[in-house]
Amino acid sequence: MPGKIDATVDVILAKNGDPAAFIWDRFEHTVIGQPQAIFTRHPWWETSAIPTLIDTELWRLDASRGGAEQHRYDLRRDADGSWVLAVDWG
Repeated sequence: MPGKIDATVDVILAKNGDPAAFIWDRFEHTVIGQPQAIFTRHPWWETSAIPTLIDTELWRLDASRGGAEQHRYDLRRDADGSWVLAVDWG
């Protein structure tokens, strides 16, 4: 069952800009395979505020901490450039 995390993490990017690893709770998690970029649209038309960001950038990836069993995660990049570990899919 997926678990919502919403923790700020440091992300190490590959040369092509894809996440290669992230540091969560002092441990480095290495990305395994090719991460998938997913963009979701904010319903900006439902608010009266002018949007600063229309799409949310999500990366679905498999990662492992030090050779342990791999898990699937969703990383989110916010408008300010910070990264958030959004979901641990287990």
